[in-house]
Amino acid sequence: MNKKHILKYLILFLVGYCVYIAIEVTFRNYSFPLMGIVGAISFILIDRINEVMPWDTDLIIQSVIGSLIVTMFELIVGEGLKFFNQPPMWDYSSLPLNFDGVICLPFSLLWVLLSAIAIFLADAINYYLLHEEPAPHYKILGYRFSFPKRSCE
Repeated sequence: MNKKHILKYLILFLVGYCVYIAIEVTFRNYSFPLMGIVGAISFILIDRINEVMPWDTDLIIQSVIGSLIVTMFELIVGEGLKFFNQPPMWDYSSLPLNFDGVICLPFSLLWVLLSAIAIFLADAINYYLLHEEPAPHYKILGYRFSFPKRSCE
């Protein structure tokens, strides 16, 4: 891995960490460092979707994959905390369609929306800050759009 890749993943990690913590603090008034790490790793993996799948993959499909990534991490971390007899960082047991209080369908659907936002944010970082090519372009239900071209090259 060269210096450019290390810088890229460091930036994505820090942005994912800070954004996830900010979201939790905004809506719950507190967060946990471990959740910031989970958010950071999820952000990096969501960024990798376009490196594995073609750009023409519908954004909705990419967002569902992002939601599955986040939900998988919730399941692993939530069950891991229970296994090691640690206090939970969240509890979905009062929400419908939950599994063991650590994952639930309503939040998985929310992760679809947040994954779409994460895809745009990661692509903006890659294109505008890190000057990666090609310019991000998307397809949503057949409609195509792309980011504006960089103007200061």
